[in-house]
Amino acid sequence: MSRAVQRTLPVVAAVALGWVTLLAGLGGFGLLGPDEPRYAAIAAAMARTHDWITPRLWGAAWLEKPVLYYWLGGLSDRLHGAATAASSRLPNAVLALAMIAALALFLRRVCSARAAWLALFLGLTSAFVLGFGRAATTDMTLTAPLAMAMMALYLWIAERRAAWLNGAAAALALATLAKGPVAVVLAALTLIGFAATQQRWPLLRDCLRPLPILIYFALAAPWFIAVQMANHQFVREFFLQHNLERFASNRFDHPQPFWYYLPVLLLALFPWTGWLGLPLRQACCRLRARGLRRGWDGRDAPLHFWLLTWLLAPLVFFSISQSKLPGYLLPAIPAAIALISVVAARQWSSLPRWPLVISAACTALLPAAVRAAPWFVAPRAQRMPWTVLAADPGLWMLTGITLLLLLLLVYRRRPAVLVVATCIIVAVAVYTLSHGPNARAIDVALSGEPLGSQLEAQCNSGLPASCGTVPLYVWRLNRSLLYGAQFELNHEVAPWPETGPLPTNAVVLMDRSATPDFVAEFGNRFELARMSRFQPAPIDNASWIAVRVRHR
Repeated sequence: MSRAVQRTLPVVAAVALGWVTLLAGLGGFGLLGPDEPRYAAIAAAMARTHDWITPRLWGAAWLEKPVLYYWLGGLSDRLHGAATAASSRLPNAVLALAMIAALALFLRRVCSARAAWLALFLGLTSAFVLGFGRAATTDMTLTAPLAMAMMALYLWIAERRAAWLNGAAAALALATLAKGPVAVVLAALTLIGFAATQQRWPLLRDCLRPLPILIYFALAAPWFIAVQMANHQFVREFFLQHNLERFASNRFDHPQPFWYYLPVLLLALFPWTGWLGLPLRQACCRLRARGLRRGWDGRDAPLHFWLLTWLLAPLVFFSISQSKLPGYLLPAIPAAIALISVVAARQWSSLPRWPLVISAACTALLPAAVRAAPWFVAPRAQRMPWTVLAADPGLWMLTGITLLLLLLLVYRRRPAVLVVATCIIVAVAVYTLSHGPNARAIDVALSGEPLGSQLEAQCNSGLPASCGTVPLYVWRLNRSLLYGAQFELNHEVAPWPETGPLPTNAVVLMDRSATPDFVAEFGNRFELARMSRFQPAPIDNASWIAVRVRHR
């Protein structure tokens, strides 16, 4: 194989991998969860109304998050010509690709080409990068510019070129526009931790130069000023309620134990979870031998400490917080990927086997998990017994064959082939989940898009207030399905009135599991009939049901 082919082949492989894992099939299934459809609806409203200052959800100001995702999502909707699941997810997919590419270029500059390639392939196949890179939420919109700010800040420390510090300030301003002052807090904690471990306290003073500060405020401040002038409640709602209160209290009902983010970190790096043992093993060995400040030695020591403090800053900060969600840890994942890549590249010829065995076992679960995906996403009441699923010989054969092949590569010390094989398995899994029957199963079970589509198809007029001439209501419908359907309909659907006069004739959408409660509460006053026309064969397994209600 010629040298030119050897140089070109990894680039082609990385481009193909990035396309499959982050770009292909973005619209394979509808928007999931309560956040995706809400954020996508706000972005679509900005594109439709041309009000690029105040985020609005169904006409009401929505001031929980800053504006960067809404700008990018609105621009994507306009480029696509309509607001869709794919257009809403595209900005974060592009940001995730840019972040991983920047991480690879960063490691090539400060470490080695091998570390760069490892970061590229590990980053493009790690669970949290894929999950949040393919989601219409604000987590990747914060993480990508924050990661670029952290890389630029380290390059400024290493090279003392003002351009890097100015670039870090610009990237940090974008991160602030994505999720607020938490970006500055995480960057400051990383810098303080690095200065403490390296005994380089003057760094804290040197980085506070007039030009970077001016760049930061010139980019970040105008929108905050404009939105406050247009919405005088913004400071109270955003800074006090959704930042300070969210951190210091459990007002938003997301309590978790202090150690919550340790298992989340392991899940975030899946299927490379075992590879996290490489830097942990090296750190423990060297800390025992040399102590904290000399835990790593050699010319890579500052890089190791920078990546470690970058990793620990979100982990510790959000562990202290009283409100915890998995996505809060995403800013730590680029640092974890980089740290693994740096250590693995240095130990490449003598990698210990046990971390690779752990990741091989994780990877071996993917083919079986994809095969069983329809069972996992189906409503609980409609699942076959798990014993029937476990008796499927195909699941065991897929897992066993995949595990044996990967363990053989570990045993023969073929780490490069092991990385390639793992990436191929992840890419196939992502493609299979986002296309064909698996995507349809996810759509039906978890997305409100089929519900919205059925309403549009079956109700000739009146939506969303009515289905034809019959008023339309929702009652105890899962929030994810409700918000997804409303995104599809581009409007709210009225809730069933709990008090006051009740409709005498209506169509009510509800969870199947809630039907007995509705009958128990209102059955003595209404006749109920399932509307079979809303349940054609393709969505027989839907977790929602449409009920026609008439007063007795």
